[in-house]
Amino acid sequence: MNRIANRIATAGALALVLGCLVPRGPAAAQTPPVLQNDMIDIEYNEPQSAKYKPIYERLKQRKLLEQLETFLSPLKLQAGLILSLEEGDPKACGGPNSYYDGAGRVHLCYSWFYFMDTEVAVERKRPPNEPFSSTSLGLMPGFSRSEVLVGGAVSVILHELGHALFQIQDIPLLGREEDAADQIAALLMLQYGPRVALTTIKGTYNAWHHMNAERLQSQKGDIKPAQEADEHSIDIQRAFNFLCIAYGKEPAAFRELADRLLPRARKDNCADEYKQAALAFRKTVLPDVDQDMMKEVLKMDVLRPDDFK
Repeated sequence: MNRIANRIATAGALALVLGCLVPRGPAAAQTPPVLQNDMIDIEYNEPQSAKYKPIYERLKQRKLLEQLETFLSPLKLQAGLILSLEEGDPKACGGPNSYYDGAGRVHLCYSWFYFMDTEVAVERKRPPNEPFSSTSLGLMPGFSRSEVLVGGAVSVILHELGHALFQIQDIPLLGREEDAADQIAALLMLQYGPRVALTTIKGTYNAWHHMNAERLQSQKGDIKPAQEADEHSIDIQRAFNFLCIAYGKEPAAFRELADRLLPRARKDNCADEYKQAALAFRKTVLPDVDQDMMKEVLKMDVLRPDDFK
């Protein structure tokens, strides 16, 4: 259902997952809680395909899944959750893709990381004086390869975790679940300051722009009925949705991007879109967050210097 990256020392950005909207007052003088969630299991599944093995080694060395588990430690899950890094079934993971299976397992597919590393975060040559347009593939002007690798990975991980939370915590939804998962992912990206927010939102926008450009090139601009009827929004809509929520929360930090990439009619409503998503989070997810553990998670580094190498 989604696509992601190679060097992805990304996991760090997952501190976003539940730090969002939690009060950050001074912690009481007490022994810090153990940052562990007994309801979560992790699996590193070594790939058979040689092209995926460098990704497996990098993410395992970076302790991606261990850090994810730590960042999710404050969440009082109502059922078990497995975080699985895998090559996976060719039909499910061959997309490129990552997905939540509805049975307590988040499948983080190597195919998505490989796609981000070899397709999206790559600068493509264009003829002299040809501008970057809606049909241009690869790295967008003004975006760095590191931003795209980190942001593209984080957005999919958070999106799939959103699906898991909706089911495991029995969270009611109005509207399409895929849009709601995108909203929670965007919301969570914005809680750790402008550096993290700009990195993750830019990478996410670039990923969806690339996929939209692929469609425009292969279908000569047409949108097929199956795409119109799909449970996901069209790729460029997803790009606009992420940027709009970011601009709605942090207009100063995202003004340049929004002025360049968001239509004016959409920009005017972004503050309300952010407030709506934030209210839903406070009403549905926050009651199941252990506040003392969350204060400890908020002290952790979100991104490390080597995430940008």
